[in-house]
Amino acid sequence: MKKEIGEWLVAILIAVVLIVLIRSFLFVSYTVDGLSMDPTFEDEDRVVVNKLMDNFGEYETGDVVVFNSEAGPAYVKRIIGTPGDTVTMEDKQIYVNDEPLEEDYVVHRTDSYMDNFTLQDLGVEGETIPEGQYLVLGDNRPLSRDSRDFGTVDESQIIGEVQLRFWPFNRIAVNFD
Repeated sequence: MKKEIGEWLVAILIAVVLIVLIRSFLFVSYTVDGLSMDPTFEDEDRVVVNKLMDNFGEYETGDVVVFNSEAGPAYVKRIIGTPGDTVTMEDKQIYVNDEPLEEDYVVHRTDSYMDNFTLQDLGVEGETIPEGQYLVLGDNRPLSRDSRDFGTVDESQIIGEVQLRFWPFNRIAVNFD
């Protein structure tokens, strides 16, 4: 009996250690709060965030990331500009390095509270996004608090890239570019 209890305790301990390691270094889940990423994500959607990207990859325009906010809980937003990019918005059209950005995921194009901006309007010094900084926007531009409000996001704030929506079950999806 003692041997069996010991085996169970070892199995439980190994499971707990694996869970802690996976959550700390590989993947973590988050719940989307609000409609700022609609229609890509809805309020209360649950997503899996790949934390490996933070250590081994570079984020690209179009990646959906979760990052820590100084204003409260973590945000889910889309990367629009990466280090070295120039980004402007004119008449609801984003331009990255003077090329229009095709954004099929943006369906709410009316009544945006900030239709035009330059990097300087967002508090960036210089003509391009600085090294280690990212410009992020929500897909639902009229409702989103994003770089238009708080400027660029430091790479150290980014938790990882959203890889999977697993809830609700009828909307399971991957690849949010």
